[in-house]
This record gives sequence, structure tokens and C-alpha cells, in this order.
Amino acid sequence: MEEFTPERVESFKKPYGFVALPKDLTTTSPIWHDGTSSKERLSGEVRFELETLTPLLVGWERGQVGDTESDWPLPANLADVGRLADKKSVLCPLRAPWNTRPVVIPGDSLKGLLRHELGALLGAPMERVAERSYSYRPNAKFPYDQHDHRYREGTARLEPRLARIRTSTTVDIDGKKWPIPETVDVLSMATRDQQTYFPRRKGHGPQAVEIPPPRDAERYRGGLGAGEAMPDALFSADAPKKVIRTHIKVPQLRVEHALVRPLSSVIQRYTETLTHLLDTNDGHFSSRHPCIGTNQQKQRQGRAAVEQGAQQAFQPGDLIWVEWDTEKKYIVSLGWHYYYRWAYTDTVRKDADALKLERHGLFPLDKECEKDSEGAPQELSAVRRLFGYTGDNEGSAGIGEGDHKQLMGRVFVNAGLEVVGENDSVDDRFLKPTFLKELGMPRPSAVEHYLKQPHHPQSRPSDKATLVTYGDAAGYDAPGELAGRKFYLDRKDAYGTDGKGRVPGPAADNSPTNRQNDRSTLALEASKPGRKFRFTVRFRDLDTVELAAILVALCPDQFKSVLGGTHGAGYCSKLGYARPLGWGSVRIDAKSLLFLDEFSETPTLKPEADLDAWVKNNHQKTATQDEWLAIHRRNHPDAADYPTRDGQIFTYHTHLRADHSRNRRYKKDGSQ
Repeated sequence: MEEFTPERVESFKKPYGFVALPKDLTTTSPIWHDGTSSKERLSGEVRFELETLTPLLVGWERGQVGDTESDWPLPANLADVGRLADKKSVLCPLRAPWNTRPVVIPGDSLKGLLRHELGALLGAPMERVAERSYSYRPNAKFPYDQHDHRYREGTARLEPRLARIRTSTTVDIDGKKWPIPETVDVLSMATRDQQTYFPRRKGHGPQAVEIPPPRDAERYRGGLGAGEAMPDALFSADAPKKVIRTHIKVPQLRVEHALVRPLSSVIQRYTETLTHLLDTNDGHFSSRHPCIGTNQQKQRQGRAAVEQGAQQAFQPGDLIWVEWDTEKKYIVSLGWHYYYRWAYTDTVRKDADALKLERHGLFPLDKECEKDSEGAPQELSAVRRLFGYTGDNEGSAGIGEGDHKQLMGRVFVNAGLEVVGENDSVDDRFLKPTFLKELGMPRPSAVEHYLKQPHHPQSRPSDKATLVTYGDAAGYDAPGELAGRKFYLDRKDAYGTDGKGRVPGPAADNSPTNRQNDRSTLALEASKPGRKFRFTVRFRDLDTVELAAILVALCPDQFKSVLGGTHGAGYCSKLGYARPLGWGSVRIDAKSLLFLDEFSETPTLKPEADLDAWVKNNHQKTATQDEWLAIHRRNHPDAADYPTRDGQIFTYHTHLRADHSRNRRYKKDGSQ
């Protein structure tokens, strides 16, 4: 079998990839625990051995310098490390209390690995994908500047225009009235030298002088706070102070389209945008905001500032910004300031074009929600059939009623225990304390990574943009599909300069700056490559294909011939902390398969004589198998650090978004 190759090779190299969900998600009758399903099914256990290929740290205890409320306060000075910066995080593994204190990999971590692998291999719905709404800035990049001649008046389909509000009305959001433009005069196209914002600053630094607006300047409400500064707490400490503009002078602009009424669809999009901006759970000021996190006071401050601004905005006589369709002559989006935000048409979980607005693969399937007379689900998808369901999340809500609202699984994973030889020293087992690089936070807002990109680097069908997003504007582009389940990739450079992983490789950063960085982590007692762990998976009433799937899911390298794998370097799995930095590559082998014989005088476990032959005879290829196996390649060709621009991850993403915001304004067949 040839190695899997995507239809279009993605040009965005990064430390992770995705296995897409199949279009058809299947279900089968549940297996109950009352003994009625045991006949001709298999029970027993599999004994596995795990070997670390790169450093491994499955974190158990995380301490922070200065946290006085912790059960085990972390000292500011550590042996072999020195003094730690205030709020520095330290992570270490769980270790058993006897003899050589072997490292313990919690069973929950191994079970999570198995469940994730089976979900991708068997093509099951994704259960715990949190809802998130996102927005973008239509004017992130002005369509014209004097150094870039891509824009010429008359060639852009969508243009940023100043508009003067003639009359306002209100829109109702959850029982509260909010102002919205009713009619506006759309002005002629404004380049940057045709408008003057006030107040202006003359000079720099402490000697700067603010020039107030003249009498003929018109009212304008700059910034997200609609003319008022947002709280300082919502910005990083080194962020430059911005002047909040309150007036604009536009002497050269004329009214090009008078008394334009925004379409009802645009008003609806504005209500969804405002809902997104005010939502502290899933929206703009939620915990994923880089300057807010889980600080609820900051979340409330952000919401209050936007709420106050939105109530003051869009008054008759105000100058606002609109996105103008030069062909259809109507407004596509609008905002009270130039860098206004506009909500995407879709969210992470919502598909605006789907029948029930549910994104494919994130909700219980129809057959899972059908119940018999006792409230039991008629059928279950593959992973829920194996591991059960709890009904405590959106991914499994609505499955079963009464006694059937929850179901225990049929797969039970024990903790993994380190194998410590008689002569193994501490230096043989563990890396020295390692200051790791700062890890980026996974953000599904990065559409270039988290959505399928079937066109990049070519233009998409609707315009000059190359990226697919969650839907920029209804009727103008097709929203994208989620890329699928995320898997971290094995990195060749993670094995260090000696090629065997005995040095930390690219994960470590012992610079004074990183040692003082409270967002990065100090790793203690990370297991070196070559360390081995043993664990057991017990199972009850499995079909042969289910058991075979478990074996290949955990052991892709051992059963690569069964899977059709041809990658010369072999295959591996990823587990634990710092996987984006190359740590956590492991190879798991099934050492023995034992079946429970319940019909002899004394129930016994009987070993399978030829494990490889058993897997070969019982494994059934799945629709996603080739893609799943390819992402487990050792020395994966697409693995790399998080992409950066000018040394910054954030700059890389903002540059892509800015280019996208401009390119989407141009028709694909138009000239530039």
C-alpha cells in the first residue's frame, strides 16, 4: 500500500496535524452489562510495554512559586536550578512511594490516548469540543497605501467607506434595546490622506501635544469603547497607549449614496457580533483572550466597556465605517470605528447552513438520540459503544433517559509503571531540570490551521483570498470545515544533537529571559528516551474487530504491516507535556493477549499463541486508517515549530489575517 498523501499538501508547517472526520458517521447496537451481550464476545486483558523515544513528562503536580495556598508550597530555590522567578511554574510526574520510586503514568492519561486514537481510527464523532465564537476585522489592512499599488479605485468589489448616520433605530437583543443605523449617507472612497482624525498628537513622548478637533470636524467614536478608552487591564503591560479619536475632518469626501438602509441580514449579523463581543463564556472576552485569561474581573471590565460603547454609538450625525459592495450597491458590514469587529457566520459548533445548525461530527448522531421504551439509545457510535457516555457535555447530551442517561464502558486501562533496573541511576532515568520554551495555546481562531484549507496557496473561488474561514460574510464565501482531530507530530530535531534524544533538543530554553518568564515551565524529572513502562488494558464483551482496533490504535509500529505502513522510520504515538516541542514520542508494543475462560471450573486467563496472526486475521480497515497512520510517522516531514514572523507567533497569524482581510475584497477575475 502506498503511503497516504493529502489531496493538497498544506503549506503551513507546524507541530501538529489533523485527521479529518469521515462524511459518514456510523452507529451500532449498544452492548449492555447484564450478561445478555456476552455470548461469542471476548473478555480478558492485553499487557503492553511503552518505550520513550523522546523525553516524556506526564505531569501530575504543577506548582507555582509564590502560591501560598498550595498543599505543597514550591520553594523559591531548587537544587541544581537556583532561584526561580516569582510565579514560575514547575511540573513533575507522579512517582510511586516505594524503593526506587518508579514514575507512574496515570491510567486516565493512557485511557485518554487510547480514546483519542480510536476516535480518529474508527471515524467517531468528537465529543468534547467546546463552543467558541470568533470575529475578524474587515479593515485589518487598508486596501490601498502609497507603497503598495495593488489597489486602484474601481477594482475592489468591497470597499471601506465612511458613512454619516442620518437616522437611527434600535434592535432587541435578549430584551435589551441597542442603537443601530437606520439610514446612512455613504461617502466617496477615502484614502488615508483624505481624512484627519482628532485629537491629534504633535511631537513624541512626554513632550507630545494634543491638537483638539476644529469646529468643522464631525463626531466619530473611535476604538472598541466608542470614543472612550478601554480599561488598561485589558492590554499587556508593554502595549503602547493609543489615542482615542473622537472627530474626523473629511473636506474632500462627497455623499455618493444617500439614505442607504442596511439590509436586515446585516442588522442580524450586527446583533450576532454584539452578542459575541458581550459573551464572556464563549465570545471575545472569554478565557481564551490573551490578556484576560480566567480573570473574571477583567472579563467583566471588557464586557462593561463594550456595553457602554455600544449604547452610545450609532447616533444621528456620527461618522461610522461600512463595508460597501461597489457592484450591488449595499452595505455588507458596519461598525462605529475603523477596526471594528464582525462575527463570522459560523462558530466552532454551529454551522449556519446545516439543518439543525449543528456542525458535522460534534453532536450525538440521530440514531444515538433515538430511544426505546425504557429510554435506552437504539444505537451508539464506535467510541461511545466502547467507553460509554456520561451525558455531561454537549457531545453526548440527549443520549438515553432515566437509568440510561449514562453508560459504563467496556475498556479499563491501568496506570503505567516505570521499569527500573537494578543498576539504573537517577542520571540514567531522568533529564536534568529543564527550562522549556513557552508553549503556545491552541486557538481554533487560527483558521489557517484548524479549518481545512483546500485552496491555499491558490485563491478560493469567491475572491482573491486564499484562506477559508468560519464565514466572512453571508453570500460572499463558503465557510470552512473543521480540520478534524488534532495530533502532535514526531519531530526529527526532537532527538537532539546526538540523534538519540539524550539532550533536550529544541524544547529547552535556558536563556535568562526564559528563566524569568512566568508563562514557560520548568520540567523536573522528565524521563529520558529509552525508558520503559508497563501497563494493562482489561476488556469485557468486545467484538473481535473492536479488540483488534484497540491493539492497532496503541501499537501502530508493531502492526504496521497489518495497517499497510511503509514509512521507513516507523510509527509512534504522542503522550504527555511539551508535545509541540517534540517531547512525548512513545512506541507501545502489545506483549501478550490473554482471553478470559469463564466456562472452566476456575475462570482463567489463557494467552493467545500468535498475537500478530490474531490481529492480522481480525483487523478490518477503516475509512480513515491511511490518514490516521500517516500522522503517526516518526520524523514526520511536516513537523516544525509554531510558525513565526519576525520571531513572533502572534505576528505570523495577524499578518495572515490582515492579508486575508484585504484580498477578500477583490473579485477573482478582477485586475489589481
